Amino acid sequence: MPFLDARKLAQHAKIETDVCIVGAGAAGITLARELCGQPLRVLLLESGGFSFSHRPQLLYRGENVGMETFSTSRSRYRMFGGSTYRWAGQSCPMSELDFEQRDWIPDSGWPFNRDHLEPYYRRAQSVCKLGDHCYEPSAWSSADKLVLPVDSTRLTTRIYQFGYPLEFGRTYRDELTRSTNVDVYLHANVVDIEMAQHAESVKSLQVATFNGRRCSVTAKAFILATGGIENPRLLLASNRVAKAGIGNQYDLVGRYYMDHPYFHTGYYEPAQECYDRSLHVIEDYSRTGSEQRVVAGFTLGEELLRAEGLNSCAIYFVRRPNYKSLPEYFAPGNKSFIRLLDVLKHNELPDGQFRRHIRNIIGGFKDVRVSLRRHLIELIRRRQRISLRAVMEPRPMRDSRITLSDRRDHFGMPRVRVDWKLHPKDKDGIVRVHTELQREIESRRLGRLVVDLSENETGWPNSITGVAHHMGTTRMHRDPKKGVVDANCRVHGTTNLYIAGSSVFPTASFAHPTFTIVALAIRLADHLRSEIHS
Repeated sequence: MPFLDARKLAQHAKIETDVCIVGAGAAGITLARELCGQPLRVLLLESGGFSFSHRPQLLYRGENVGMETFSTSRSRYRMFGGSTYRWAGQSCPMSELDFEQRDWIPDSGWPFNRDHLEPYYRRAQSVCKLGDHCYEPSAWSSADKLVLPVDSTRLTTRIYQFGYPLEFGRTYRDELTRSTNVDVYLHANVVDIEMAQHAESVKSLQVATFNGRRCSVTAKAFILATGGIENPRLLLASNRVAKAGIGNQYDLVGRYYMDHPYFHTGYYEPAQECYDRSLHVIEDYSRTGSEQRVVAGFTLGEELLRAEGLNSCAIYFVRRPNYKSLPEYFAPGNKSFIRLLDVLKHNELPDGQFRRHIRNIIGGFKDVRVSLRRHLIELIRRRQRISLRAVMEPRPMRDSRITLSDRRDHFGMPRVRVDWKLHPKDKDGIVRVHTELQREIESRRLGRLVVDLSENETGWPNSITGVAHHMGTTRMHRDPKKGVVDANCRVHGTTNLYIAGSSVFPTASFAHPTFTIVALAIRLADHLRSEIHS
């Protein structure tokens, strides 16, 4: 039986294995599955259990000193399956341009191109429970699901697929249960990485449980797969040998933190009924994957991106209640009201900004009242619009970063301080894609696009929100002076420490990261097999 409870281990137990993976989310579970049946002993450590629990979740709490659009305590899930527990399944491979070193985007460029990752994307297709590996819009278009015609030199139509079922913990639990070479320890919290004398290799991981057990794990290879905030936290906090933190000899761990800013920026009124049910509309997120397998988005054409030096952005449509498409819904007071309701609805933890939310609600009570009144009216007389949902590629910024706080968690580990920054030029891409789409829709008489990009005090559209796509904090680069991990995701300067997940992304694209996370995890598993066998 590969599922074990770390709380039942003997005090100061010593566990030996070949490969130790920390974190059972999309990356960790994919790695474990890829190594199933191999002549290797594999150990997968997970902080949580099979279901959500507040106690391990509290370990995520931290300070947010940058863009106040998300909470550290609710943006990831500490349980078997990780954040696939709340993943919508939306998947799209990155484009060729995303991997290039772009002169107009400093610190861009991956150590390999898109073609190199293609075979791993194909293998990730089945892991993410997607359809055929086909992202050509014409292949998905039909009489009742049209692709709206636009100028392909100005706008490109990109296909997203939806996976189903979504939760890796439930989907792959039985498969790991049957494994003869993979063991999973639940309720196992890694609190320290013990390095050799000169910090060139990991000697062991120190593991703690809430009932006071302590144990250590030794392995030939260690992989951190705990997410874009927890990966740098572990590296920075494990500083007994490497005083600045593991892999941080050039002060890069935690820097270049990125998230995808999302916006609801207006609505679309189709000119004809066939455009109303186009391929571009998400009808209902609760039915994506099971019923709706794809959605098409609009992005700026590559020629336009190059000519004007823009970041990539995408727009697709979501059918939503009318009141959720209007400006008052995204006003600060109503956003705070929704946030507090969300805490109650999902039995989640408050994000430490309760007083700010109350002030926003009091100061913006008029917007709350208007939005509530519209909501109540629409419960009786249902009305929906096709809302515009936009996502933006953020430029990597060195000063957007994760650092350690003076505060400590239950196990004495420093909590995180998140300082998320966005470059002012990032706004150019989001404005341009709306301008182009509005021009195309109206000039081709496809309907009317009502765009609202009105800004709040931060200088960004009112509806801006971070969606917890934590990326970039242990970025990949061949040069150790420019990246934390090399092209094989091994931490520079170490022989046996690797990192999986979106923290290794040098740039973010606009595409949801999970599909690429899985592709990179498959690639890393292949590398580990050959590395350890040799």
